[in-house]
Amino acid sequence: MAASLLVLLAGPAASVVINEMELNPPEGEVDWIEIYNPGNQSVDISSWTAEITDGSWTGRFEAVAPGTILLPGGFYVFNGQETWDHDDGGYAVLYSASGEILDRTANRNDGLNNDFTFGRHPDGYDTNTDGDWGLGSATKGVSNIR
Repeated sequence: MAASLLVLLAGPAASVVINEMELNPPEGEVDWIEIYNPGNQSVDISSWTAEITDGSWTGRFEAVAPGTILLPGGFYVFNGQETWDHDDGGYAVLYSASGEILDRTANRNDGLNNDFTFGRHPDGYDTNTDGDWGLGSATKGVSNIR
């Protein structure tokens, strides 16, 4: 069983990344994290979760509903709570159903309080460097390519 779990995490799930994040939304909106499957296989993201940490504050998103499949090239958005109150930044972490860290962003600061977000350019681009990310108009749930 442990070997099959390891294969699963090293397989298609390992390619899913945090693709875009809203850390300081406009008035009346919520923080959110978008994930993206750049792979060529569908991934069962049931019970996955994510969080934003900003200093000592952490906002944990609700777990993904059972039976949720992220198709190749597909997006899924975690929406935060209206009551969340933190500074203007932080970093995001994506967790598998078993609690394994699948992706983690660098700390970002967004003092604009508008619809600009940090996103990967192009979608899913992951070299683990700051060059993977750019600040641009929000594209929640769709491609960051305009």
